Amino acid sequence: MAFHPPHPYSSEFPQAYWLKLPEPLRDLRDRRFQFRKTFEIKEVPAHAELHVTADAKYCLYINGKFVHFGPARGFQSHWPFDRIDAAPYLRPGRNVIAALLYTFGIGNYTYSCAGEYGFLLSGSAGDADLSTNETWKGRIAPGYLFAVARGSGQYGFQEFFDFRQAQDNWFAPEYDDSDWTEDLSPYMRIAGAMPWHRFEERNLPLLTNYVIPAKERSSVSCHQPAADGWQPIRHIYYSYHADRFLWKSAPETGDTVVFRDGIAGQTVDFGEEVTGTLRFEIDHAEEGMILDYFTFECLKDGRPDIPEKETHPLTFYGGRLILRAGRNELELSVPWGFRHVALWIHGEGNGLSVKLSARVLRYPFDLRGKFDSSDPAFADIWQMCVRTQLCCSVDSYIDCPWRENAQWWGDALVQSQNTFRLAADDRLLARGLRLIGEQRTPNGLTYAMAPTVGHTCVLPDYSAMYLVTLWAHYFQTGRTDLYEELADSVDSILDYFRTEADLNGGLAPYDPRYWLFLDWCNTLFKQGTPTLLNLIWLWGLKQVRIVAGAAGDLARMARLDSEIEKLSGAIISKLYDPETRLLYDGLRPDGTPVDTHSPHAAALAVILDLLPEAHDVWTEQILLPLVRSNRGNPIQPSSYFMHYIFQALKLKGFRRDVADCIRRWWGEFVQSGCSTAPELFLEHSTPGSTSFCHAWSAHPILHLSEILLGVRQLETGWKKISFEPFLIPGLDVSGVVPTPLGDIRVGVAWHDGRAETRCEVPKGVVCEQGTRESR
Repeated sequence: MAFHPPHPYSSEFPQAYWLKLPEPLRDLRDRRFQFRKTFEIKEVPAHAELHVTADAKYCLYINGKFVHFGPARGFQSHWPFDRIDAAPYLRPGRNVIAALLYTFGIGNYTYSCAGEYGFLLSGSAGDADLSTNETWKGRIAPGYLFAVARGSGQYGFQEFFDFRQAQDNWFAPEYDDSDWTEDLSPYMRIAGAMPWHRFEERNLPLLTNYVIPAKERSSVSCHQPAADGWQPIRHIYYSYHADRFLWKSAPETGDTVVFRDGIAGQTVDFGEEVTGTLRFEIDHAEEGMILDYFTFECLKDGRPDIPEKETHPLTFYGGRLILRAGRNELELSVPWGFRHVALWIHGEGNGLSVKLSARVLRYPFDLRGKFDSSDPAFADIWQMCVRTQLCCSVDSYIDCPWRENAQWWGDALVQSQNTFRLAADDRLLARGLRLIGEQRTPNGLTYAMAPTVGHTCVLPDYSAMYLVTLWAHYFQTGRTDLYEELADSVDSILDYFRTEADLNGGLAPYDPRYWLFLDWCNTLFKQGTPTLLNLIWLWGLKQVRIVAGAAGDLARMARLDSEIEKLSGAIISKLYDPETRLLYDGLRPDGTPVDTHSPHAAALAVILDLLPEAHDVWTEQILLPLVRSNRGNPIQPSSYFMHYIFQALKLKGFRRDVADCIRRWWGEFVQSGCSTAPELFLEHSTPGSTSFCHAWSAHPILHLSEILLGVRQLETGWKKISFEPFLIPGLDVSGVVPTPLGDIRVGVAWHDGRAETRCEVPKGVVCEQGTRESR
């Protein structure tokens, strides 16, 4: 057995080698590899630190127990690794460490594929060196049908598994691995080899790792399975579509369903949205029996709420399990987002029993933020939004766990504000700023998410919002280190907008090379010279100028001051009608103004304190009619952009209207049975396309905290706050707002028609009693 002295190429993995296996076809799409090492220790050490990574993903097991799913998303040139203490999983004597390596083999909205793969580990347990080298064994994971259909174009694959080939408990200590590949040295690559030139810590805590059971069976179908439904397929929707299900509600509490008495299909509800890996425990199977499944978010009248059409939906995560006689167990390889699972068989069930659970893999927030209300409607909305934010926080902020798992950066601005009312934790925002700042177009724009191969997803408005998120990090923490580190990204964004505006009379135009998003609103003007794009750019300039000032960056301050003055003047002179005191929504390509006046532009202009003499007009004619309506505005903002509508109205003192709108509009989500906040309002939601867990819709976390708890941050790092709860007669509220300096505890209690308020602040926080006018 060869001894490997430390090499100079990686301080994080000084004696480790990337483990690989021969892949004759060089087809790495949706592949799985298994590695394991047996070792002896006399006693369990107090600590046994391991550095672990893989490209693309790994599941680590020690002595048969699941330890972690990783690594965090990143770029191969400085690939992330995880720091794990193995000691709690060890025992005196014989031990086994094992890993499932998963490769996407293609790029997606979470991963940029560099055409290589491998598993890498460095560390020891007592005297036992656990570093990956030829002392490990490996094999191509049997049982998986690889390169099946994508679950969505933005993320991963469906998962098909044949238990007849691979039900062997391969990660358990007692497993016999004598037929595995014993000499991996021909395939190993030294740490530091390309494309992983260097490594970086994830700078995030490890994901949660706990298992929850399914809550209940929701419905059954006693249909006759399609005669040819057993035939091989590669997209599970076509199996589902071939059967003619007769769904009917049949609720039954528990995590286990049984196929008998003519039942061919069943749906199972986890009770709320899950971000994690689905787990199967199957008993009383017959050899070769087929169990098909898919996950989904909404159930309607006992039927999975998905499109019923000949072609498959855009998003459809599921797969096929081919069973062997007796017991079968499987945990899926990568996490999905779902609430419900549909199961169906081909042929007689004969008592087949299926127990479902899920391993929850989320960011482990220290949830100190709280909100309690004597009005159940507000309390339920808060809890729904909290669940949404938790499900959309993993190794980064993600837009949704079901369809994409992507770190969309406009979403992240909202998510950071949600987070800061739940936990004084800026790490997801900080890591995201670094990742987004690294992936840019040659002319300076950041991609809308990173890492990604989504080259159609370059959004100039999200690049401008990147500047705002730099300010958001500074305002939360009081630190300017990230601004200083990412100054090159700031300059590249500024250069893009300045170049485009200089060619367009001082205003940023629609750029047909890229996707101008702004909002999911088809009637919002996005051609020519859009007003909203220029307001977002102005917002970015103003906020990053604040950070530059705090950092003492005099050169950029001067440049930003000049650009702010120039852009403000262009907006006022070309996009504002002084007679009506309204902002046009933009200029057509021929330079003529459009005749619409969106709530979007009015709200951003209020937030920017632009043209304060016009604020009353915008508020009375545009913003208040919007929130007092039932979403009948011809330019209706989505649930996402309502965040900025609410921000503007709060600034003008209309807190009652914001609270009432949240109670009505977000109350519809709760009343419809949503456990999490959907991507869009329900009338615009499309089954199989629209996410029903989208954190950009969870911003009532912030607004209820500011309005009803009355806590508003006034200075960076939470050094100063105002306490001014909006008093609704008879409404008792209490809560906690976490800060980097400690928790703020507040409450309002009504007695004999009078409100008693309290506010307790930690040391270092100055509390100012609010005096703003509220209506």
